[in-house]
Amino acid sequence: MNMVALATVARIAPTRGICRRFSSKARNGPTNAVKGMKDRFGDESQRFQLITEKGVRVASLYGYEQISTPILENSRVFERTLGEDSDVVGKELYSFVDKGGDRLTMRPEGTAGITRALIGQHLYHDLPQKYYYFGPMFRHERQQKGRLRQFEQFGIELFGQNHASSDVEVIELASLFLSSLGLKNVTLEINSLGNNASRQIYKEALRHYLAKHEDGLSKDSLNRLSTNPLRILDSKAPQDIEILENCPVLSDYLSVPSQQRFSFITETLAQLNIPFTVNPRLVRGLDYYQDTVFEFKVASSELGPQQGTVLAGGRYDGLVEKMGGIAGVPSIGWAAGMERLSLLLNDQDVPPKTRPVVVIPIPEQNHFSADTLPPSTMALHSHAFVISSALRKQGVKVEFMHLTGTKAQTQKQFARADKMNASHAVLIGSEEMNSGVVTLKCLDSRTEKHCSVDQLLEELGAKSTKKVIE
Repeated sequence: MNMVALATVARIAPTRGICRRFSSKARNGPTNAVKGMKDRFGDESQRFQLITEKGVRVASLYGYEQISTPILENSRVFERTLGEDSDVVGKELYSFVDKGGDRLTMRPEGTAGITRALIGQHLYHDLPQKYYYFGPMFRHERQQKGRLRQFEQFGIELFGQNHASSDVEVIELASLFLSSLGLKNVTLEINSLGNNASRQIYKEALRHYLAKHEDGLSKDSLNRLSTNPLRILDSKAPQDIEILENCPVLSDYLSVPSQQRFSFITETLAQLNIPFTVNPRLVRGLDYYQDTVFEFKVASSELGPQQGTVLAGGRYDGLVEKMGGIAGVPSIGWAAGMERLSLLLNDQDVPPKTRPVVVIPIPEQNHFSADTLPPSTMALHSHAFVISSALRKQGVKVEFMHLTGTKAQTQKQFARADKMNASHAVLIGSEEMNSGVVTLKCLDSRTEKHCSVDQLLEELGAKSTKKVIE
């Protein structure tokens, strides 16, 4: 068989007209994804996989183990924990009544569900418990760059450690995780909300101050004034920011234990060479936080000024008790938005895809039915598949070129191999099968040689092993 005739062919691409007609139809048809949700594949899917792998590797260094909770929870899980006056509960939950009459909610965040699992599975009898998690969350919110209605998070939760050193641990873990992704211009902002008693005193002082400026507050801040004025501190409305310039500072109302705790955390972070800024206006949007809160931000044109937070968390010592569990279970954790992290990753940050080897059976017949293969072609096809299976068992990535009906299809198969950036092609015809050899073609140098099946397995298997070790 003359392999020279099977040289490189040009890549085949669909015409622009076909693409334009298909795209136009898809935008208006039922094949579109739900608003605020998207399909993810190709390079973007690879970036998400990289983020998850880095997160798992770093969390494992600190003794964290994976936990997975259902996407659907009883609605009370979130209504009791997030705060009934919060934007998430008031506007953003995906909730419905199922056929059995139960009110269910698609999880908007991970902490409440994991805390529910801690209580329901009685995991609090063996503290501490350290978990990492990843997966989709759902919020019906306004779409922005890096913010979708179905979005992915990677996060950690630590139950049963009360000392301020545990706060430092989770912050250091977060810093190492972001560093492992090669992110630039990362800044850490940190604050203390104080314990419940000091926070309530500060709330009243803040409410008293803001009540004097009601006429200038935004509509959202006016609504929050009577429910939770702390959330006004996080307002992005220009008129609110101006009013807040002279408002009481939370740190002035911290109890002595909270002050000592925060001092330990900031001093230890400095010793660890983790730069930070104390932001007295920093609060978290959910009701269960107390004492330490923090955010990691990235200045990037990819995200914009309002979407720079890529990872955030804090302490929530009262959450287990609030959800019906035992009292006195200290808890802290954080979550990172994977969509935003993906936008920040450059192509060079993502490892290149493993190059496949293509196996191409080449039939003797010029034309045949793909449904009724001639006996000789069936034997060739099976023989080529056995070789493909043996290569995969050695860890070689193999793309098997299934027979399509004509010998001329071989040229198109070379075009596919070129498109997928294959490193080698293994060509098998009847002569090779009967002689116990294959033709191995290097698609970079365009050189080829005959070798036995054992030699093929040894050569491609060794190449694959060497690449994994490097």
